Amino acid sequence: MGNMYKSNLNYSSFWLDRSIWEEDDEVTKVEKKSNDLMKLMSYKRSIGNFVNIVTGQSIPVTFDGRGNDSYTDGNSVVISAKLDDKEFDPVVGLALHEGSHIKLTDFDSLKNLMDHNVFPSSMTDFINSFKTDEGSEFNYTQEWYDNKGQIVHNLKQLLNYVEDRRIDNFVYSSAPGYRGYYESMYKKYFHSNVVDKGLKSSEYRDETWSSYMFRLINITNKNRDLDALKGLREIWNLLDLRNISRLKNTDESLELAGKIFMVIQNNVNEDMDQMPEPQKGGDGQGQEDTDGSSEMCDSQSNPTGDGKPMEGKGKGKGKDSDGTDGSDGGSTDKKGSVSSGVPNKNGAGGQSSPLNDRLKKQLQNAIEKQKKFLDGDITKKKISKADKKKIDVLDKADIETEVTGKGLDQGYYRGQSQGVQTYVIKNMTKSLIDSNMIPHLGTWRVDSNDVAVKKGITLGTILGKKLKTRNEERVLQTPRMKSGKLNGRMLHEIGFGNFDIFDQININTATPSLLHISIDASSSMSGDKWYNTQTAAVAIAKAASMTENMNVVISYRGIYYNQGQGCQPLMMIAYDSRKDKFQKIQNLFKFISPSGTTPEGLCFEAILKELIKTKNGEESYLINFSDGWPGFDNKEICYGGQYAVDHTADQVKKVRQSGVSVLSYFISDGYYGSSKNQFEKMYGKDSEFIDVNNMTQLAKTLNKKFEVKI
Repeated sequence: MGNMYKSNLNYSSFWLDRSIWEEDDEVTKVEKKSNDLMKLMSYKRSIGNFVNIVTGQSIPVTFDGRGNDSYTDGNSVVISAKLDDKEFDPVVGLALHEGSHIKLTDFDSLKNLMDHNVFPSSMTDFINSFKTDEGSEFNYTQEWYDNKGQIVHNLKQLLNYVEDRRIDNFVYSSAPGYRGYYESMYKKYFHSNVVDKGLKSSEYRDETWSSYMFRLINITNKNRDLDALKGLREIWNLLDLRNISRLKNTDESLELAGKIFMVIQNNVNEDMDQMPEPQKGGDGQGQEDTDGSSEMCDSQSNPTGDGKPMEGKGKGKGKDSDGTDGSDGGSTDKKGSVSSGVPNKNGAGGQSSPLNDRLKKQLQNAIEKQKKFLDGDITKKKISKADKKKIDVLDKADIETEVTGKGLDQGYYRGQSQGVQTYVIKNMTKSLIDSNMIPHLGTWRVDSNDVAVKKGITLGTILGKKLKTRNEERVLQTPRMKSGKLNGRMLHEIGFGNFDIFDQININTATPSLLHISIDASSSMSGDKWYNTQTAAVAIAKAASMTENMNVVISYRGIYYNQGQGCQPLMMIAYDSRKDKFQKIQNLFKFISPSGTTPEGLCFEAILKELIKTKNGEESYLINFSDGWPGFDNKEICYGGQYAVDHTADQVKKVRQSGVSVLSYFISDGYYGSSKNQFEKMYGKDSEFIDVNNMTQLAKTLNKKFEVKI
């Protein structure tokens, strides 16, 4: 699909992650069929960001996991869960279209029409013609009850069209940079060669509701023929699309739809029972969606009616409003279709020609596709309730992706790496733990982990008392100044002409600082190494909570199993004191365990921006816990040996050069071996080889690093 990417993602290519859409030729059919939940989450979030930017509202974007047809409910935008769609720009356009409906469409107007039969004033005379007693609001003829559903259905279709023009104009005028997505959407659902041929053919030139709807829906097509039907040019003038912004709300769209309804109704040459019936459902009284929450173009809300004839009321019998037959000298073919016989003013002219049976069928399919769009009945791939729940969990975890390791020399057989997708979890949650989607999060070894966490809290209280450097105030008193605090003992010197009798006192407190504790969570850290590390990290976090102006972030470097791609590097931020309470460590850290390989430098690269991002005047520290050798391998990258060591060292160098002070603790089980050498190559002078559970040693190294900063 790599080649398809450039040809089909004309507008989305600058913001969509290419890896979301590309498929590897080697991926098995089974893998292709499986949903990649992480990628679906990224897709949903990206679309959601666009919708929120365009609308200026926080409109939820979601997948349909309820087992029903997708629709806009007036509160959220529903998108397809199909990742291998070849036309992503129309997907974006459709989401923007539905989002604009939520922002601009008054769904109560539709409810009033469907549930309470509140018609626009332009249709008052037409509706009153069905009353048997002008003084009674509810006394209608049987003919009315027989055909009310059809009337409402036709009016609703017209309202859908007018309202679409109104809300789409909003995007065109307020966000012109997004027009391309709309153009792609309409190209997919409305523009086709067979529609062009249909507009120029002898089809749909007899005055029926089907003809009017086909000509109206495609009235912006360059091949339109405004003389194909009586009153069509009047409808064009009523629409006045160049000034569609004059419609300020849905009620005004409904009023215009009513005017168009009457133009059509006064020209149609058919009885009601000859018109296409709306879909059956409901109570036969033209009501739908009693909660009034469905989208203006929602196919779930079709009114009903039995389609019985209206006995000629309001038809117009093919005559213009002035009573003439509307003839313009055109010819009528054997089927009764009208042709003007002269070129129209918009370029489509000449003698219209019939379509063969194959083209007629194609045209009918195209029209049905257009109507489904107008009704909001667009097929979207559904997702199971379980997967939808998991995607919501991933979304709340605030997961992003970063391409890391790009250009890394992988040796003779692999060459330079094109980079690997590295996931960054910015918010570890209990629901993420319960989902069992992250290898490092689960209910195994909870008891042992809990012991390590509780020990860390106890030792952290001791450590907090030992971090004197951060808590001490430094008082600097400068005597014999011309201003400041009067020194009473020097008042006598005024008689000798000395007026420098003031002291200036400066109190220096600890500079605000951020400690980012990053922990190697690979399988090699299992056992005592893991428990000791957890204890040390929790102890530092606890001590920081007792220390003035010090915040702590704790992250874990590990892996995520990605369907179809295998393992991916993972950086998980489990705690951030700037937004999390310390209680989160107490409650959730017992569920964190080591697993998988060691994508050391790849993980550092993924959060490099986060590591070096500090507030003005804030000191930043990276405190690393690791047991040495980095190593990781999947379809995208071979990360190991000296290549990985050098890459990790390079990332640490970038961190240090940005002004972040680095302190790295080597975690051993009593045997160092060659890992110690590799560790020193990666972290250099910032390497520390101590018992991390010895609070005296830990405090000594931390204070030393703080003193250097101060």
